Amino acid sequence: MTTAPEISIVIPAYDSHRTLGACLAAIEAQTFPAFEVVIVDSGPSDEGQRIVQSRFPRVRFERTPQRLLPHAARNRGVELAAAQLIVFTDPDIYPKADWLACLVEAHQRTKGIVVGAVDCHGRRWLDLGIHLAKFDMWLPGSPAGTASIAPTLNLLCPRRVFEHLGGFPGDVMIGDTLFSWIAVARGYRITFEPRAVVDHHHLSSWGQLLGERLARGAEFGMLRVEQGGWGGARVLVQLAASILPIRLIRLMVRTLRHAGRAGVLGVALSTSPVIVTAHAAWLAGESRAFISFLSGARWRRGAAENPASDS
Repeated sequence: MTTAPEISIVIPAYDSHRTLGACLAAIEAQTFPAFEVVIVDSGPSDEGQRIVQSRFPRVRFERTPQRLLPHAARNRGVELAAAQLIVFTDPDIYPKADWLACLVEAHQRTKGIVVGAVDCHGRRWLDLGIHLAKFDMWLPGSPAGTASIAPTLNLLCPRRVFEHLGGFPGDVMIGDTLFSWIAVARGYRITFEPRAVVDHHHLSSWGQLLGERLARGAEFGMLRVEQGGWGGARVLVQLAASILPIRLIRLMVRTLRHAGRAGVLGVALSTSPVIVTAHAAWLAGESRAFISFLSGARWRRGAAENPASDS
């Protein structure tokens, strides 16, 4: 009789063959032994499947006939998973050897949701700027504490909590943000554990970063309106703050503050052109969502875009 693993690591994949092998090799090197890996691949090729079958035969792999957005793939992965503790990550993530051990220790201490830290794989100027623009709130070296949002590239969630919250909204790319909001609203604490570190391999160009931030910002803006039950006056105020430099200044101050706490303020200052334009693109996306709301346009969830990475 096979003993069930303590941890199920769930990974969505879509055209992820460039990084998947290195990701799984880093996971295999974990000091915490009792885990399984579940991959749900909805990509157009079978490259990922070949990598798993030839090099990682213990990985549970499902290739879906239909294209799935990442959070829908994660929900399917949880259905396939055997453990009561679920860890979510991405195929372009390379965890440190003690990653799982640190996540589990933090969960045993808090009994709840745990989000780990995200470092940048490689030291290219553009990659560092992209990283700080997207992950300033979860940097290694930052103090432990409570988080308001838990990104799914480094997240532990007990199955009972995941099921109680209804899983991830599978039709939006920022479903982990909405999942986090719902969790906090229902009284669950999200603990940030900076010792549980993964490295993110950034593959985007500057232009791709801006396009992705624009799209995510639009989703975020409309979700803010929906979840907050905002009326036209509140949306108009937020639109004005987004178009004027008020919120852009606040975002830059936030990023510099977090970078300083993590000991990488110099990196943030040197890559500030990337960070500023990424934040500006996000706010432009939010502004577009606010304008659509004010004009009465119908917002459509799950806009078609490449779901290869939602981080």
